[in-house]
Amino acid sequence: MVTIKDRHLRILTCLVILVLGISLVPVSSASDTDTIPSLPNIFQGKLITEGTDVPAGTMISAYMDSNLVGSNSITEAGKYKIGVSGTEEDNGKKIVFKLGLVESEPVSVTYQHGAAPVELDLSFKGDFVLPVIESCSASPMYILNDGKDYSTVSAKISDESSGVMSVNLDLTPIGGGIASMTPGNGGIYTCNVNSNLAGEFKLTLTATDYFGNKATDNSNISITAVKESELTARYAGADGKFSAEEIKNIVNDNRISSGIKYAILAIYFADGWDRI
Repeated sequence: MVTIKDRHLRILTCLVILVLGISLVPVSSASDTDTIPSLPNIFQGKLITEGTDVPAGTMISAYMDSNLVGSNSITEAGKYKIGVSGTEEDNGKKIVFKLGLVESEPVSVTYQHGAAPVELDLSFKGDFVLPVIESCSASPMYILNDGKDYSTVSAKISDESSGVMSVNLDLTPIGGGIASMTPGNGGIYTCNVNSNLAGEFKLTLTATDYFGNKATDNSNISITAVKESELTARYAGADGKFSAEEIKNIVNDNRISSGIKYAILAIYFADGWDRI
């Protein structure tokens, strides 16, 4: 005779077997079905040029069917390492290497999906000396953030080998884009900069020559855009008022824009022109 206790025991046994069976069933995962992307073809070796070693910071790039498939910055003069990305469909396609804008001398190398790293020396004919940023600065340093007041960024750039092709200023920190600086006499390039944003900003300047060599400065161009409502707190004395001596010092400070000076003078003479 089967007792209630026996029935409960049988039910419990069935449940244990069921749970163990489920746990042993293989579970498919993304790793079982998805294709794991292969590592890019790695090429590395010497850079052979007609003159001095290719300087660190120069960009080397790789192309297949005129499409960019890899790039890297030279970290050690005279040597390179670059990864070339592709798929099995790219097997056998010719790879073209460039330093800056200069294509290498012909090499017999093609893309091989999943291939081991390749030692390959590359030869180039051209100028690989970077442009020289002799100086760069912003004046005045302090402007109003009204979108009208401005600072003029000036830079002196030279490139005795191939000449300067372009000088650009990155204005993204102040909500702008990439601005092309205007060339002048003596290798001087200028650009007027305004801002609707308040704060202290560092701007990056990039000079490029006709062989694609680039030189960059990201530390010497500093502009501070000030809210008009904060002029008293920034420039007035501890008492929150402008003295005649403070006004004199502000007017004679070339780091401060005319827009800020006029705004401060308006605050100073708000109580009457008898303060002259």
